[in-house]
Amino acid sequence: MTITQQQLKDWSACTDGYKWACGILKNKPMEVKKFLKITADYRLDWANWVICRVFDKPNKVRYAIFAAEQVIHLFEKKYPNDKRPRKAIEAAKTWLENPSAAYAASADSAASAAYAASADSAASADSAASAAYAASADSKKQMQLKILEYGLSLLN
Repeated sequence: MTITQQQLKDWSACTDGYKWACGILKNKPMEVKKFLKITADYRLDWANWVICRVFDKPNKVRYAIFAAEQVIHLFEKKYPNDKRPRKAIEAAKTWLENPSAAYAASADSAASAAYAASADSAASADSAASAAYAASADSKKQMQLKILEYGLSLLN
């Protein structure tokens, strides 16, 4: 699987990211894993943005589950009685096992509830960002790298 400048343009990459990527790609396709590793060394958030566009739906869900599981303890420590994010993770896992319309609706409902929980708690809906708020800069980078490494493993 490769990535091209045209794909980044089609995905509406931000201006700064697109310009940076053009300097790396130089009008030639590049293997996605290589591009992501180079990008992660420069901007982890951009690497995460790209990997989320490369994945198919099941891998997007796997990636989201993994990221959420890395930081759920932060939410649960602060809000031990709020089970909405945990239920969303479980609903997503159920959908992966049986990607039917009924389970998709259940997962969407659980995800909406988890989003409401994040809004209720003034936390970010993005799992990796939630970790960032609670961690030092070094811890944040390590968490983001761990999540991205998992994403890279899904590209095999």
